[in-house]
Amino acid sequence: MEPVIRNYRSVYQSGGAAVKLISLDDHPTTCTLTYSVIEPGQSSAHHLHPWEHEVYILEGSGVLVCDGQEYPIREGDGLFIPGNVDHYTRNTQPSGVIRRLEVNPLMASQRSDARQQGAQGTGQPPVIRNYRDLDMHVGHVLLKGTDGVPTAVMLYNGAMVPGAISHADTGGHIHAWEHLVYVVQGAGTLVCEGKSYPVTEGDGVLVPPQVRHQWKNETQEPMLRVTFNAVLSEAHEG
Repeated sequence: MEPVIRNYRSVYQSGGAAVKLISLDDHPTTCTLTYSVIEPGQSSAHHLHPWEHEVYILEGSGVLVCDGQEYPIREGDGLFIPGNVDHYTRNTQPSGVIRRLEVNPLMASQRSDARQQGAQGTGQPPVIRNYRDLDMHVGHVLLKGTDGVPTAVMLYNGAMVPGAISHADTGGHIHAWEHLVYVVQGAGTLVCEGKSYPVTEGDGVLVPPQVRHQWKNETQEPMLRVTFNAVLSEAHEG
C-alpha cells in the first residue's frame, strides 16, 4: 500500500472552513486529520459530543474553553479534550491567526450527534502539554494513554537533522498500527516498501499499517514532525 500525502495548501482556501488532510476516504484505521485556521477575535465551533479531540497548535495563541473554564494555549501545545465536554477555541490575539491540527477518532466523521452551542458537560479538564516542557532525552510523547487518551497518542518528533535516517540499520520498520504525521517544518523523504516519496512542510501523511517505512532528511535544514499513533503502540515502545 502507498502512503497518502496531502498538503494543506492544496485543499485549504484562505479564510475558509477547516479541511481534512486525512479523511475517511483515505481509509485510515484509527483517526482523521484536520487543518484549520481561527482568525483574530474568532472561535472554533462551540459544541459537545461523545468523542474526544486531540489538537496541536501550529501557530498563534488564545484560550481553550471547556465547560466554561478558560485555559490558555499557545504554539507547540498538544491538547486532549475529553468526550462529553462542552468546548471551543478562541483566538484572543488582536492580530495573527491560530493554525491548528485536529485529530478525531473515526466515529466523529461517521456520526452526527454533536450538539451545537454545547451544553454543560462532565467538567473533566483538558490535558495541555507543550513540546518545550518535554525532556527529549527521556521521551517525546506529548499525549499518552495515562493522560486518558482513548484512541491516539501524540508524539513530537523534534528535529531530524540533515543527513539523518530513521532505522538505518534495518532499512525501516513495520508494525500493526498506522502513522498519521504532519510535517511542521522542513522537508525530507518517506520511504515505503523501498519507494521514496518527498514530503515537505504542511504535508499531512498517512503511513498504512504493515508497511515497512523509514524517514530520511536529505536536505540542509532540520525536519520537524508531529505523529499520531494508535494507543496500542505504547505497549511496543522501547
